[in-house]
Amino acid sequence: MVSDAYTIIIYSVQVDRALLESIAQQLRRVFNARVVLAGQLSLGEVLQHFDEEREQIRAEGLLEALKERLGVMPHQRVLVIVEGDGYVEGLNFVFGVAAEGWGGVVFTRRLYPEFYGGMPNESLLRVRLLKEVLHELGHSYGLAHCTNNCVMRFSNSVFDVDSKSAFYCPRCVRELNFLAPGLLRV
Repeated sequence: MVSDAYTIIIYSVQVDRALLESIAQQLRRVFNARVVLAGQLSLGEVLQHFDEEREQIRAEGLLEALKERLGVMPHQRVLVIVEGDGYVEGLNFVFGVAAEGWGGVVFTRRLYPEFYGGMPNESLLRVRLLKEVLHELGHSYGLAHCTNNCVMRFSNSVFDVDSKSAFYCPRCVRELNFLAPGLLRV
């Protein structure tokens, strides 16, 4: 039975519906939460934060604008998946950003094998996206980066994404159970 205590609301910007449904299904397996596909946000909202010189999206600016526009109720989290490439000052790129108590934004561009010259691989893309979604949602519930083989380990490259676990380590599970009791399925 799904808890009414927690809700994860997924928005997207130019992301394939089948990919979103796959992520929603996986989140329902991990979290004891209602997972809602809320629909597409306008590309215009993202383009306001597009840095033409870098050809990337200013992730923190987008996050702040989305927090203000979409808001959140207690025990809700917002997840925005963007078909694009994001960055924050001081880093060449980020796979995502999060705000504790609100949710996060995940950028898909660098998760595609084709970005690195590989062949399209839908299952690899889905695993990579799930890891980054779980990572940003973990931050939104108060988890910090982890040094274990854990989905909360910082990813500086797609190789880091591929090598880390697709779930929370035992330490992060204990912490998440403390921060959000009943959120994780046992």
